[in-house]
Amino acid sequence: MLRVRYMGNFPRLPRLTRLLLLIIVVLCCFGMLIHLVEPETFGTVFDGIWWTIVTIATVGYGDFAPSTVAGKMIGIILILSGAGLVSSYFATIAAVAVSSEHLYMEGKKDFTRESHIIIVGWNERSKEIIREMKILEPIIPIVLIDDSLQKHPLPRENVHFIHGKATHDGVLSKANIKKAEKVLITADLRQDEFQADMFTILTLLAVKGAKADIFCLAEILTREQIANAFRAGADGIIETNRFASEVMVKSLLDKIVPEFNEEDAEEQDSKIRFRPIPILQEWQGLTFKELIPFLLDQNRLAVGIEREGQNVIQPPPDYRVHHGDSVLIIHTQD
Repeated sequence: MLRVRYMGNFPRLPRLTRLLLLIIVVLCCFGMLIHLVEPETFGTVFDGIWWTIVTIATVGYGDFAPSTVAGKMIGIILILSGAGLVSSYFATIAAVAVSSEHLYMEGKKDFTRESHIIIVGWNERSKEIIREMKILEPIIPIVLIDDSLQKHPLPRENVHFIHGKATHDGVLSKANIKKAEKVLITADLRQDEFQADMFTILTLLAVKGAKADIFCLAEILTREQIANAFRAGADGIIETNRFASEVMVKSLLDKIVPEFNEEDAEEQDSKIRFRPIPILQEWQGLTFKELIPFLLDQNRLAVGIEREGQNVIQPPPDYRVHHGDSVLIIHTQD
């Protein structure tokens, strides 16, 4: 005896799609049936389908109505079965929308767009980086990866949150690493400096393993791990401690206090200010890292770039200056 076994290899359609297909089948079947039973009242199949839609939607225009007993019986069956079917469909739509919003807020929803920037780690620096990015490049999508957050920290911003460790391939896949353009890995200050750098280097390996040609910028806290970060594939290194130390030494020797919020700061004597210096022609096209030695030769400490009225403090080393920009230096205002 020949037996045929169903292997179940066909993909199961989502519930919403199955409900929609079932509703379409019901509309067509009842539309054709009422047309066959009462061709005088329902002259075409489309008239029957129209009546079916109006009936199960409980709209009741009254332009078509069955007049025979058989037609009315069909109407009764349609009302009892179709109305519940449509209600179930709209309830499913609402449930899917609510579920999608929960997944988004909890960082479990996949990111599907392209040419985005991935920022690993949530802290005050990440928050400021995102704010600056929204000012300079508001159309570039940003994906934030962090395992310490339980909910989206910036739900009203154009930022997609992924919950998890960036060292896991599954988390990077959710962030659509294959289609990403750049990655910034910030140091985890909840750990000691050595562990934070080890996590950064491990994240670098995971990112470069997923997409070898992606531009990756990493924050390193200890100078001893810079070489290892480059070996792991970093395209650029940010030495946060070194930069902070330079500012502190400059402030200590010159007896000045850094003031980084120029708008809210009150005019006080002996306080540091940012002074913009127009970019010279020979500086155009240089990166911020290449520009620093020119200013140091003039005993000036560069802290950022002013572009189109916006200050970019501590830009990435590969941040290039253009015509119309100004370099921000620290100076004492008497």
